[in-house]
Amino acid sequence: MAAPQTATARLSMGMPRGVDLNLDRFNLSAVSQDGVWAGSLEAPPGSEKHALDTDAFWRALEEGSDSAVLVEEDRRLFASVFNPCLSDRRQDGSRFVPPATGLSHVHRLKMLTKEEAKAKQLRKDHFFSADFVADAAGPLFPSSWTSSIDMASSAPAPLVARPDLEAEAGMLRDILASTAPSFEKTTEDGTRFLIFKFGSLEARATQEPQGDLEVGAVFSVSDAWATAPGASDLEGGELVVKVAECVERAPSGVARYFLLVETDAGTSATVGLLPSGAVSWTACAPGRCAQAKVLRTHGCEDSGVTVGELRASLQGAKKASASSQKRFVQAAFLRLAGSVA
Repeated sequence: MAAPQTATARLSMGMPRGVDLNLDRFNLSAVSQDGVWAGSLEAPPGSEKHALDTDAFWRALEEGSDSAVLVEEDRRLFASVFNPCLSDRRQDGSRFVPPATGLSHVHRLKMLTKEEAKAKQLRKDHFFSADFVADAAGPLFPSSWTSSIDMASSAPAPLVARPDLEAEAGMLRDILASTAPSFEKTTEDGTRFLIFKFGSLEARATQEPQGDLEVGAVFSVSDAWATAPGASDLEGGELVVKVAECVERAPSGVARYFLLVETDAGTSATVGLLPSGAVSWTACAPGRCAQAKVLRTHGCEDSGVTVGELRASLQGAKKASASSQKRFVQAAFLRLAGSVA
């Protein structure tokens, strides 16, 4: 961008001071300096041959246009200012007058657009972090995103960042194209903010107007197997009334099997093998059970097996591999289903 003194010097060199009524020296077709328009905007060489009327101005703002009127930097500036989601000036038709291109005016526009770009980036950074809560988006987002009714709700499940999956952007876009978002909001500039949930994974993406879907973060539900073996609200005398064999995808990406046990007291727990080989009993996290795939279920109200008896019958291993975890869960299911003596 040309400095203010350059434009001033250009206006003062060789020009009469005061009122000049000699119009013979006033030539609109003369170019004082190639590549500079009004001391601020840069125009491609030869642009003086093109009229900057309404149609030419709007065509010049289209991305990818081979404009002979505006260079790319200035095209981006005015495209941001006249964003169709924020500006209705296109509806003025032939009455629209292209904006002033004075140095101070364009400099002010550039400062404003930089501030807007910074605010947009802050929004994306927060949206792509584990701190973002869909029901309480916060002050960075439109107030309509946050419900005015304060409703009691359970704390969101802890999320674990999955940068390894973020690298598979192409694969994720293919998956998300056939998945309905569980969260979809649009800001005033037309940017869409979306959250997709599939299995134990959560992907977050944004999409600019007429732009492609950009995946910015992938999370998985926090590992619910981190509690110590035997940690459960189940009492030893409760009867096991239902059992389900389930599988989920662990944060490492491998399939992980576990047994879902329900009792006559209405309590439930998940049973599986920890990497150390110890048997794990954990309280059932609703989010985890809802996202896991149920392979088979069995009602065992008549079996008479208690939680204490089931605990005593399950033996751990020296070290749990993926295959040994699967065999452990299958054997426990069959034992409760009565297929194994």
